[in-house]
Amino acid sequence: MVDSTPFLIINPNADDKRLRKQLPKIHKLAKEIFGDYAFELTTKIGDGIPIARKAKENGYNLLVAIGGDGTLNEVVNVAAETDLLVGMVPGGSACDSHKTHGIPRDFERAFQIIDEGYYERFPMGLAQGDTKRYFIEMINGAFIGETSAALADRFEWAHTEIGYGYAAIRIALEYKPKFSKVVIDDKIVREVNLSCFAVALTDVISDFEMLPGNHPRKGDFAIILVKDLTKWKLVKLVLKATNGKHIPHKNVEILRGKHIVVDSTVPHTWEIEGEIPSKKTTHMEISYIPDVINLIIPKGWKYGMRKKERAKAKKRVQKGLPPFP
Repeated sequence: MVDSTPFLIINPNADDKRLRKQLPKIHKLAKEIFGDYAFELTTKIGDGIPIARKAKENGYNLLVAIGGDGTLNEVVNVAAETDLLVGMVPGGSACDSHKTHGIPRDFERAFQIIDEGYYERFPMGLAQGDTKRYFIEMINGAFIGETSAALADRFEWAHTEIGYGYAAIRIALEYKPKFSKVVIDDKIVREVNLSCFAVALTDVISDFEMLPGNHPRKGDFAIILVKDLTKWKLVKLVLKATNGKHIPHKNVEILRGKHIVVDSTVPHTWEIEGEIPSKKTTHMEISYIPDVINLIIPKGWKYGMRKKERAKAKKRVQKGLPPFP
């Protein structure tokens, strides 16, 4: 039996545990807007997957991820290649996925969008190394992967764009490029010392506009490949990426494709939407999977906007208006 009652998967530790203080408000609004609902709290990274799987097995058709990009990624890994609906409620620090899809950082409005029920089917990426993981935004290796791991291990306090920027600069000054062979669609081959590498359906990483203009309706991945940059040269590139001004650059190449294989002499740290699925593999295979996930979004939302234009459209959504006049 399919149950349309929303099942909320809440990460109280999101946003440096600040979301926990919002639980009474979340429950109050959920009751007002949804009426009946079910929920479960995660207690650690990775919990969202078994919780979502149990909800699916119990017949729930609408899974609502309340937290950051990591919580949402765990939920979509269960909903991938099914008819389940996924609602997104931003409660983390970066919430890149929520920005991409026009979800305001407001519990009430996010719940209203879910209750309205408009959804579209989107592509995903599938990363396979020593683990298997779907993603709706991007996968990052090289320097970006190292930075993301450091945010959990060394810079736990860094939960704003400024904090992310600080961590990125610190890691950039330490990072040593890793020799890697990158093969795209069995025809494009690069053998380089990778400083920065990402395979993406979208454009922004922690508010850094790494792939300006990229979006999930392109029909393939954008790939950013940065070679031979270290220390302050890498820092300079990172700072320019805040507003997408890091390209063109002689050490930066933007490519497109649907199947990417990366082989490296030493393992990359791989990051997917705020979580670290792999630190051990020297072989990573990334595949584009079309039309595989149902995401609830504001009706009329469009893709391909730059960061500032998207922020304006999201303000209209916040007010209950159509995204575009």
